[in-house]
Amino acid sequence: MRRIKTRIAILYGVGLLAVLLPIGAAVLLAEYRSFEQQKDRANRLASEILHRTHRVTEQMAAVFQELNATQGANPCSDANLDLMRKLVVKSNLLIDVGYVENNQMRCSSFGRNEYRVGPPSYRGDGGYDVRAQLEHPLLPGSRLVMSTDPKTGFSTLIHQGAVLEVAPADSRLTYGLVGVRSKSAIVSHGAFDPLWLANIGGTYETTFFDGNRIISWKRSDRYDLAVYVAIPRSEIDHDSGRAMLVLVPVGIGAGLVLALVVAQLVRLQRTLSTALRDALKNDEFFLAYQPIVDLASGRWVGAEALLRWRNVNGVMVSPDVFIPEAERSHLIERVTERVVQLLVQDAADLLRERPDFHIAINLSAQDFGNADLPERLRGACAHMRVHPRSLHIEATERVFLDVGQTRKTVAALRAQGHVVSIDDFGTGYSSLSYLTEFELDCLKIDKCFVSTIGTQAVTRNVIGHIIEMAKSLQLRMIAEGVETQEQATYLREHGVEFAQGWLYAKAMDIRQLVQELNTAET
Repeated sequence: MRRIKTRIAILYGVGLLAVLLPIGAAVLLAEYRSFEQQKDRANRLASEILHRTHRVTEQMAAVFQELNATQGANPCSDANLDLMRKLVVKSNLLIDVGYVENNQMRCSSFGRNEYRVGPPSYRGDGGYDVRAQLEHPLLPGSRLVMSTDPKTGFSTLIHQGAVLEVAPADSRLTYGLVGVRSKSAIVSHGAFDPLWLANIGGTYETTFFDGNRIISWKRSDRYDLAVYVAIPRSEIDHDSGRAMLVLVPVGIGAGLVLALVVAQLVRLQRTLSTALRDALKNDEFFLAYQPIVDLASGRWVGAEALLRWRNVNGVMVSPDVFIPEAERSHLIERVTERVVQLLVQDAADLLRERPDFHIAINLSAQDFGNADLPERLRGACAHMRVHPRSLHIEATERVFLDVGQTRKTVAALRAQGHVVSIDDFGTGYSSLSYLTEFELDCLKIDKCFVSTIGTQAVTRNVIGHIIEMAKSLQLRMIAEGVETQEQATYLREHGVEFAQGWLYAKAMDIRQLVQELNTAET
């Protein structure tokens, strides 16, 4: 009896091993594959950031070369200021060029607006003084990097995004740019751990695992710079866990229980992306129209279509909340499609009756990345029986990051007859380069610059530079957020053609817009 029990126990043990060994092998295989994939991911990302760093550094070197050739002249002379502006326009990665003296920015491409920049963080092997984590007065909360030639005082500024924008905005990853000699971070998304240097030593490229992270290190062969990318163990575990779900059989009963739990959680917990999908199905979106005014005549020449969302509970959801979520969840093209549908329903009669009136809609980067966009808009105009010039297109600076496809799309839209504008100009970085790389029709001056008119704000002179720049590039201008007569007078006297804002009218529904237009004619 004891021998039978022993044999049964052995059989049970062998059976258990037969089940566990394949599972164990699957676990090990999944973890190994995940580890190798994350290593490749870290190396690819480090290479992309280093390539971007070389481009930024080369543009800085070219700027210093041209500025240093003016040595002996007044660094803040009118001629030098013009040169600084030209250099910024030529660059697509620098946001400002200026002159620093006694830790004070004396002048820059934005004019003679002085502000303190503080002492350098360190001096690199190239002989340039570096100031990291610098806040620019034009963009509070910004994290900029300034490089200064200590012999001449000439300086360049970049947004940290100019180097790191090729990396995903993922809080789980750590990456950045380090000065090799100083061993200090210049720009970073997460801190650099000095303990990694023991594994790095004097190598130019290495990848290692410190027990918690996979670290890729790539040092420049041209400059005193290196890139680090660190991927946490949790990413490896996450990938291997997904692989195990495929490789390891799950019991039917456990699967049914899990399915019931997940179904219950999905029913009880509505995410914003789910709510967006439901809103598209349930027709919860509508358009409000803010008039665009001819500053010379006061006549309403068009309107901007603004998307609004009132959910099933009657609560208004801000576009600042749902538009970024729509982009993250890849629903933005469906949202844009809904905007076009609503516009066709609302404004077809208005635009047919008033061919000199136009409606402007905002499109996202994902929309511009779709080669079918011009044909879709052509179809909408054909359905409304209006000319494409009645439908204006507005795009924020993020649209222009994918230069190749966006240039083709913009060219196709303009050839089709649409007017294309850059929206929120001046609120991002590298704005000036977009005006030279793309053929555009109009520039919208952001309300943050309009609001400085008649004030003592540090940025009060910026709007004048923007206006002159637009004139030199033969771009029409629309000023947003005009709220006072003083602002309207300044804009009109300085050659801005159009404006929109509460001074003229708040956003309204299509019936009120038509009524106001009819009233204005009587």
